[in-house]
Amino acid sequence: MIRLNWKLTFFSLFFFVSFLKLGFWQLDRKDEKITLIMKKAELSESKGIEPSDITSATESGTPVVLKGAFDKKVILLLDNKILDGVVGFEVLQLFRDQSGLNFLVNRGFVPAGRTRSENPEIPKIEDFLGAFEGYVYRQTTNPYAIEAEKVDYNFPQIVQEEDAFDLSRKLNREISPFIIRMRDNQAGALPRSWQVSNIKPEKHQAYAVQWFLMSLAILMAWLSFTIRFNRNERDH
Repeated sequence: MIRLNWKLTFFSLFFFVSFLKLGFWQLDRKDEKITLIMKKAELSESKGIEPSDITSATESGTPVVLKGAFDKKVILLLDNKILDGVVGFEVLQLFRDQSGLNFLVNRGFVPAGRTRSENPEIPKIEDFLGAFEGYVYRQTTNPYAIEAEKVDYNFPQIVQEEDAFDLSRKLNREISPFIIRMRDNQAGALPRSWQVSNIKPEKHQAYAVQWFLMSLAILMAWLSFTIRFNRNERDH
């Protein structure tokens, strides 16, 4: 006759089911990431839209072609960026499109200076670039951003987050809330490491395997203890 240790059984069942659910959740996340990557790849191959066609419904990653000139002076340095283990900034430079719209264009990464007060070396770019290709990027909250503080906008200005609305008020000109990320094969583009997803699908699969192995370990431990418990009872 099998007698169960109900406390141990309940404990084991709870974690067994929990680990299984976490494993299947990671597999779902893997599928979502694969779909996202495929969608972004398909989107990047589509024809570039006009800047005037950018709306609140425009997806991140949508190609766009800008024609106009960069502003020599207005440069923001987006703080807390790391590329290949080097700490630095992402360079956001103001661009006026021939349509009359103004955009902050993210050119890429530059290393920080030796001290915080030393401005990094920013490769110059021709004022009038003609046309260049980029893609629309919806801003996300910087997880390392410190509490918002007043920005003086002494260019090049270090910022924790890009705030097009605040910059618009300072410059007294309307600036689009959408950032344009310059393609890496364009004149004036800087190094970058912009990923569609911070965690690759393979990583989610590896996490799923770990959770499934943990659920299996729980099951094996429960079986081992239960069988040994019943065998000891028979011996007595």
